[in-house]
Amino acid sequence: MSLRNIANVLSCLEKSLIGVMALAAIILVAVETVLRFAAPAHLTDWSGEVTIYLVGWALMLSLPHLVARDKHVRADLLHHQFSPLIRWWLDVFAILIGIGFCGIVLWAGIDVVSFGLMFGEISDSSLQFPMWVFYLAVPVGFGTSMLRYVVLLISKLLELRVSPAAS
Repeated sequence: MSLRNIANVLSCLEKSLIGVMALAAIILVAVETVLRFAAPAHLTDWSGEVTIYLVGWALMLSLPHLVARDKHVRADLLHHQFSPLIRWWLDVFAILIGIGFCGIVLWAGIDVVSFGLMFGEISDSSLQFPMWVFYLAVPVGFGTSMLRYVVLLISKLLELRVSPAAS
């Protein structure tokens, strides 16, 4: 199995997991809305909390997919006005900024997870969910995004060998 096939399988799993989480969040919100009017006595104190966890994790898991598909946020208003060489250097610079930003957020996220673990922080609802699990979404999302940026950087550097226009 080639690296491209493995990447495609991982991407499919990523999208499936994100879709399941989003669907579960939608179902929870719909059930809570119906219960609020039809049977308020059956409302739970944790459904809103779980919805936030699901949406937060789905959002963080979608970050590396956006990076891999070159759909991440970047300023490219003037990008097409430059020569291929300047565009290549701008792309490399943007990738390096992305790697640095992801590294900073990854580091901070690890600190937050460690803090949650150290103090045994749990949610206020009857679920008493360990908060470090929710906080873990940040280092997972930004760590995998950083890896995707590294892959982009490698592919950009390999363009030098393939395309003399970039050099």
